[in-house]
Amino acid sequence: MHKIATTGAAAGASNITISTDEITSIFNQLQAIITELDSNVTPNIKKLGELNFYQDGKAKKAMAAYAEANEKMLDLHDNYVRASSLVIEVLNKMMETDQAIAQQIIAKLEV
Repeated sequence: MHKIATTGAAAGASNITISTDEITSIFNQLQAIITELDSNVTPNIKKLGELNFYQDGKAKKAMAAYAEANEKMLDLHDNYVRASSLVIEVLNKMMETDQAIAQQIIAKLEV
C-alpha cells in the first residue's frame, strides 16, 4: 500500500491509500488492450472502411453511419491510451512523493 498524506489548510483533509499492485495491474491491463487494438482491431477496421459493398439504393445514406461507427471504434484506442497516460501520471506522482518523504526522513536523521 502507498499512502499519500494530504497536508495544508484544507478542512477535512485525510490520507489517500493506493495499492501499488492494483495500479500497476491496471496499467498492464490497459497496455494489453492497447496492444490488441494496435495489432488486430485497428488494421481490420481500416480494411473494412475501404470496402465499398453498398453502391446505391435507399439505404445508402444510412450506410454513412458505418464509417462513423468505425471512427468511434478507433476513438476507443485513443481513450485507452489516455487512460494509460493518467495511470502513468499517478505512478510518477507516487514516486515523487516517496522521494520527498525519503528526503524528509534523511533531513530529520541529519545523515
